Amino acid sequence: MAWLIMGLRRQELIGNVNDHTLESMKLKSQLDRLSSFSGAIGDGTITPTEISSLGSDLFGDALDFMQYANEAAENTAQTQTDYYTSVYGNLTQEQYFNNSSISSQAALYYDENGQLDEQKIFSNFYDEALKEFAEKYFTPYLNEKEKEIQAKQAELETLIESEKAELEELKGSISSQIQSNALKLS
Repeated sequence: MAWLIMGLRRQELIGNVNDHTLESMKLKSQLDRLSSFSGAIGDGTITPTEISSLGSDLFGDALDFMQYANEAAENTAQTQTDYYTSVYGNLTQEQYFNNSSISSQAALYYDENGQLDEQKIFSNFYDEALKEFAEKYFTPYLNEKEKEIQAKQAELETLIESEKAELEELKGSISSQIQSNALKLS
C-alpha cells in the first residue's frame, strides 16, 4: 500500500516539475522581451513595431515610456530652444561662427540662408533629451525589473532541481517497495 501512496506523490512531483519548468521558460521569454525593450529604447525612441513585439506584459511599460519620454523631451527641448534663440538669435551667422566657444554648434543651428533654425535646435535637443530620459529614468527601472525576474527564475530552478532529486529518490523507493511486496512463488 505504501508504494501506491508513493506513486501518487511521484505523479504530483512530475506535475510540479513540468509546471515549474513551464513557468521558468515563461520567465526566460520575459527576460528576452525585456532585453529587446531595453535595446529598443537605447536611442530614446521606440517604434510601434517594436512595441507590438514586446508582448502584453511590457506593452503598458512601452506606452508609458512613449508618453513620458515624449513629454519630458518636448519640455526640455523647448526650454533649451527658447534659451538658445534668445541668447544667439541676435547674432549674425558670422558673429556666431567667429565666437570660438560656440562655433562648433554653428552648423547645427543655422540654416543655409544664415538664419537661426529653431526647428533644428529643437530637434537636436529633443533627440538628446529622449536618450537622456531613457538612460536616466527608464533603463534603471528595466534593470530592476530584470533583477526581479532573474531572482524568480533562480528560485524556480532551485525548486525544480530539488523536486527532480526527490522524484529520483521516490522512484527508487517505489521500486524497492514493489519488489519487497511481490509475491514469491516457489
